[in-house]
Amino acid sequence: MEEKKNLCAHTYDGGVTEKNIEEWKRKHRKVFRIDVVDDGDLHVGYFHRPSMETLAAVSKLGKENEIRGAETLFKGCWLGGSDELLNDSVLFTATMEQLNKALGGCLSSLKNL
Repeated sequence: MEEKKNLCAHTYDGGVTEKNIEEWKRKHRKVFRIDVVDDGDLHVGYFHRPSMETLAAVSKLGKENEIRGAETLFKGCWLGGSDELLNDSVLFTATMEQLNKALGGCLSSLKNL
């Protein structure tokens, strides 16, 4: 069986371990990993679903400043990983695109009875 080669020069994950991930899963139920590759470097971030308080803050701030709203969502869901995902504007934008996809992934339906 061939080993999969890591094509990235460096991986930045904030030192997160499998033990951390298991603890986060027990505490938050759903945990998401977002990978962003930039110029050959892999930046990894771990997130959970937002609380109602976080969503309320995002809604309020987002009306005045979308970036501040996105930053609030990021910080409210952040568990660990590469700090560059928040500090670098290009990495932040790529991360938020994936985080929004993850948070909008539920299906719902309505049935008249």
